[in-house]
Amino acid sequence: MQHWSWIWAAVESALQAQAQNLMHWTAFGFGLGIAAYFGVPREPGPLVFLAACLSAGLCVGLAIRFRTGIARLLIVIAALAGGFAWSQYRAHAVSGPVLSERFYGAVQGRVVGIDRSLSEKPRLTLDHLVLGSLPQHATPNRLRVALHGRAQEYMPQIGDIVLLAVHLSPPPGPAEPYGYDFQRQAWFAQLGAVGYTRSPVMIWRAAPADQGGLIVQKWRQKIGAHMAAHMPARTAGVAVAITVGDRMYLDREVQQSLRAANLSHLLAISGLHMGLLTSLVFFLTRALLSCLPYLILNWPIKKIAAMMSIGVGAGYLMLSGASVATERAYIMAFTIFAAVLLERRALTLHALAIAAILVLLLRPEALLGPGFQMSFAATGLLIIVFNAMSQWTWAARWPWGTRYLMGSVVSAVVAGLATAPIAAAHFNILPHYGVLANVVAVLIMGFVVMPSAILAAALAPFGGEALGFWGMTLGLGAILDVASHVADLPHSVSHIKAPPPGVLGLLAASVLFGILWQGRLRYLAVIPACAALISWVMSPRPDVLISGDGRLVGVMVQGTRVLNVAKGSGFVARSWLENDGNPISQKSAYGAMPSWLEIVDKGSHPMRPYQAALVVVQDWRSEPACDGFDLEALATAGGVAGRFDSSGRLQWITVRQAIGHRLWNSAELRDAKGHDAAGLKAR
Repeated sequence: MQHWSWIWAAVESALQAQAQNLMHWTAFGFGLGIAAYFGVPREPGPLVFLAACLSAGLCVGLAIRFRTGIARLLIVIAALAGGFAWSQYRAHAVSGPVLSERFYGAVQGRVVGIDRSLSEKPRLTLDHLVLGSLPQHATPNRLRVALHGRAQEYMPQIGDIVLLAVHLSPPPGPAEPYGYDFQRQAWFAQLGAVGYTRSPVMIWRAAPADQGGLIVQKWRQKIGAHMAAHMPARTAGVAVAITVGDRMYLDREVQQSLRAANLSHLLAISGLHMGLLTSLVFFLTRALLSCLPYLILNWPIKKIAAMMSIGVGAGYLMLSGASVATERAYIMAFTIFAAVLLERRALTLHALAIAAILVLLLRPEALLGPGFQMSFAATGLLIIVFNAMSQWTWAARWPWGTRYLMGSVVSAVVAGLATAPIAAAHFNILPHYGVLANVVAVLIMGFVVMPSAILAAALAPFGGEALGFWGMTLGLGAILDVASHVADLPHSVSHIKAPPPGVLGLLAASVLFGILWQGRLRYLAVIPACAALISWVMSPRPDVLISGDGRLVGVMVQGTRVLNVAKGSGFVARSWLENDGNPISQKSAYGAMPSWLEIVDKGSHPMRPYQAALVVVQDWRSEPACDGFDLEALATAGGVAGRFDSSGRLQWITVRQAIGHRLWNSAELRDAKGHDAAGLKAR
């Protein structure tokens, strides 16, 4: 009994030591619950939801009752259960009809969004839809259609009711097992169909003067169009992106050079932009009010400046489109200036934890996206490092310029280290000279671009925004020159293969545990973190990949994936090659096919031995030594990936097996009933 009491006392003491980080652990538990929901292979039923809610309530009640070290653990468990239940509720709350099969015909809808696809084609997002004779209960809430050919001749405005003839299909699933799941993203965006049109867009009814809920989107579109018309094309796309969050005018080459220089974060309206804007507003407001002695003596000008910054930040949040990174940045800025109003310390990990909980309450699905992950990782590590640097009394004696330069270098290094594994996992790229580029670019952004943007906004009502545009053009031109120069340096980037499922989550959880836990137990976090990295490096890519339509086959040959066609299925081919960490062109991947390998598509030809050929056929017409697939079954399974086992045989897994049976793919899985990896092979 004494032995157990000693263990209990040790556990109680260890948990009691976490009291100062309770808010952080609550955010950690909430995020873990969200990750658990998205990680289960089948959609939880109502009983699971009820059990999660009851568990959360029970844990909170017990924590209030006992108020001991165990109470801290109970609160984290309650947050975990709450995160799971809240994610399940959110997934059902946004549910809507999804197109069950391909559709071609007339579509009527209201334009609520305009952007560009990866292929540089304009895209319209429509709601209030009428799809031919499709019943209203089966009509998606929203759809997105790319404009090709003559369809680009006339662009509608936000709020216009349009008519167009479109080719539509359900949102596609991952390009390979455990790949990026667009179906899930489309579900939470309430996109029930995607497609394209080549016919001109007809305006059925122009947008009314009273836009209602689209007024902000209309302002964003008008501001973006005005900036694009009055600034050079090279810098206008970046200017519009950092002002209103619209990437419609961005050139692909500009995006690639910014990414290669690790400056693509400048395009996302996040902590840098919100921090620079609100800080400038704060100091300018305080400086202007300080010019009047009466106000200094009788008014709390510091608090007035803080309130002004909060208001301007809220306006910027709405104008920029309120992305996840912008929401996080505004919540952080709000917390900082609220602390000024309350005369408290502002920039802490507690504020970051509160921001994380609020963002995840709004959109729990954001946890899986690179925007949330990179934004919070960079901000968290920066807070930790700069809090530690604030204790360096010797650095306080340095000149202001030296301290600012050191802070810029440290910020670039720390942010780069924090976001590097996340960027590598999501974008398969690791810039080498990002620190150099960021030190220069962030200085230009802070001292030239953002003040010029504020000047343009202040002078716009009087028609004098050209002066601000001129300053933004100079600053952004210099940033793009830096990005282009750094991107052109030898070996400027490394291409990284996609990690196995769960590796990034394990790495993140390990790092967070090591940071948050108070006590020597934190050092154990090194073990799972190293295991995750080793798994990432050592895990091989699939030896064979076959697309869902059977048109594209990729075979790994001596570390390079070779493809059976030089064009067609371009998005899938690009996804495979990028995930391999070898983003060569599809044509190059086709040309790399060795003479001894034969891939036969939809044919019944005399075959070479098994090790030399793979067959995708309409009907089974091959020798038993080869693996062939029925195309209909292959389509419903979403494609397959194969790996050679120790005996030299291919072991297959389908996309449907990898993504499980969830709300966002349940319609397709009902159609694919009975098709598993073994049942796919034609016999």
